[in-house]
Amino acid sequence: MNISLPTTTGFLPRSQQQLMAELIGKIVEAVHPEKIICYGIRSVHYQDWGCFLDSGGIKEHARLGLDLLIIAPAAKGKAEQDISLAAEQVCQPWTDVHCITHKIHTVNNDLAKGIPFFCALYHRGMIVYDAGQTPLLNPGLSENGSFKREVMEGIWTRWFGLALNFYKSAEESLKYERPDLTAFMLHQAVEHTCGALIRVFTGYRPNTHNLTRLLLMVESFTRQLHAVFPRVTREEEEIYSILQRGYLDARYKDDYTVPPAILLLLVERVGHLQTIAVGLYEEKSSRCSSPAIISETPAFP
Repeated sequence: MNISLPTTTGFLPRSQQQLMAELIGKIVEAVHPEKIICYGIRSVHYQDWGCFLDSGGIKEHARLGLDLLIIAPAAKGKAEQDISLAAEQVCQPWTDVHCITHKIHTVNNDLAKGIPFFCALYHRGMIVYDAGQTPLLNPGLSENGSFKREVMEGIWTRWFGLALNFYKSAEESLKYERPDLTAFMLHQAVEHTCGALIRVFTGYRPNTHNLTRLLLMVESFTRQLHAVFPRVTREEEEIYSILQRGYLDARYKDDYTVPPAILLLLVERVGHLQTIAVGLYEEKSSRCSSPAIISETPAFP
């Protein structure tokens, strides 16, 4: 399938533009969407030199990351979550793709309501595929969908407040040697921290308990949380896996246990993640010059 990308992808190296076009084509063939809108691209290029490297001592590696809104036809078919997973799976060997899927009538309804996440994508996103069957509703001026500052503060107070309480409960559970409660509360602390950031920065309300998906959604506006759980070694993968599985394993495994040293490390890591989150929120809040309206990055309750 021949996919023509918008000129706004011109900042990418030609090889990555070609790869992106090929991947969009694979997604179209796999899930048959109505439209695909790209709202984030991360291009990481590594260059290494060394006496013992092949290829004349120089080694290059590039990795592409994409954030996509897949707009599915209104007709009944696969569940939205299944569409996202199918699209991500066909791209997995070549790049890191995170997909959000909604039906076309849902997107148009939210555009009509001025829901800022969809309004922002309508005005600033890249349409990388359009089947041309159903047009998107024009939400009007790009300023539409802005929200009052107190709404942002209310979102943060509510959802990050929950995250802090979950973290405090994890610390208490660790003292009383309850690995199941500690792991579960840590999972909830990260889930609600990510959810608070996503809602404040993008206006999107996630509906998943999957920490990997939430952390990928956060990467659409910051890479700072990535360093907390880098997952670059087998040991780091296992540490993160314990946290990720805490939502289910800690509740349903009769013989659930985690070494105390790993739990203590996770408590420290999650505390650091929340500290970063507070800094991100305070930085965003300080950039809002008007006490009444936030229009730089729309959001909704």
